[in-house]
Amino acid sequence: MRLLNFNLKFLIRILILLILCQTSMINAANAEIKPVKKWKVSDSLTIQEIAPGIWVHTSWRKLANGIPFPANGMLVRNGNELVLIDTAWGADITEELFHWIDSQLKLPVTIAIVTHFHDDSMGGSPVLVKRHVPFVGLPLTRELGKKEGVPLPGSIGDLQVGDAVMIANVEVFYPGPAHTRDNIVVWVPEARVLFGTCMIRSPALPGKGNTADADQANWPIAARLLRQKYPDAGIVVPGHGPVGDASLLTHTMNLFKG
Repeated sequence: MRLLNFNLKFLIRILILLILCQTSMINAANAEIKPVKKWKVSDSLTIQEIAPGIWVHTSWRKLANGIPFPANGMLVRNGNELVLIDTAWGADITEELFHWIDSQLKLPVTIAIVTHFHDDSMGGSPVLVKRHVPFVGLPLTRELGKKEGVPLPGSIGDLQVGDAVMIANVEVFYPGPAHTRDNIVVWVPEARVLFGTCMIRSPALPGKGNTADADQANWPIAARLLRQKYPDAGIVVPGHGPVGDASLLTHTMNLFKG
């Protein structure tokens, strides 16, 4: 009888674990937002429309292990103009992105915002200079970006933690150090779309990502501040991985708590 009770308890525990795993997988699947329309420009560039007048550009680069890895940026329509949020991952793919804009959207990019100093955010800045597109970021991004060997952004002002500023029809917010000391995020209020840049992690990608320039102690604090600032975010775009919903903010906060 004792052996039977032990086996029954063991089976119940296994069943509970399976249910929890399945629930976690369902939640992760539900978090992913399906695009309105999608384009494969090349093996290195895909673009998806996630809401009217908002496109996510995803550039792919092979890492040291030879596996292609995606990085996201955004385009936001502002009347008859476009706001670019982060370049593609390097100058060549950014040039591809602009060719697609010219042929498909046929609207000028009049301002670009770079969210931090890494090359998946501003590595395509030589193309912005060539095309006479002004681009801006934090003064700290200019300082940290000097070692990257690419043109540096103009300043949006020295935002302190919790500060926000409007640029065109989007809001730029500084949640504090996380993925990098200078990471900012971009909010599109009309569509309730939040571009969380690389400080927001997708559950589809394992681990914490690149933490070489991170403030891991402050990362969950910044994520919590971001969740408080934009509680009605409907779509959240991480720096890497699938577009999701506001659960990505909670995922990020919990990831760096432990």
